[in-house]
Amino acid sequence: MGYETIKLDNREGTAILTLNRPDKLNSVNMTMRAEIVKVLGELEADENVRVVVVTGEGRAFCAGADVNEFAEGAKNPELQDTINCKLLEMARLFYEFEKPVIGAINGAAAGDGAQWALAFDLNVASEKAKFAWPATYLGIL
Repeated sequence: MGYETIKLDNREGTAILTLNRPDKLNSVNMTMRAEIVKVLGELEADENVRVVVVTGEGRAFCAGADVNEFAEGAKNPELQDTINCKLLEMARLFYEFEKPVIGAINGAAAGDGAQWALAFDLNVASEKAKFAWPATYLGIL
């Protein structure tokens, strides 16, 4: 099955989940969240999958939430509530996933990307990896 914002390569018990919005530094939008939730459910149910590796396409692992959605959320409080709930849900999904999740951090891991890395069972980071929590600069806890 094709996805818009992620790639999935499942081989010999290892599922490689690649965040695939390199032009946006793999920032997480609602579409990506929905695709990841769906894929994680499928991978957890698949008895052939023993481990999941999460990585990012291009020069960043994940630059965090797509700020363009925050701009839309500012105009629509209901949308903002949905975005905020989904942000929290994603780290919990990785943390509670029944199989080992390995982060292959290849560049910037900011916001959601850094939070997810904390939820993974193991991280392998390249020498170019950088971790950041930009929400602190924006006054968001």
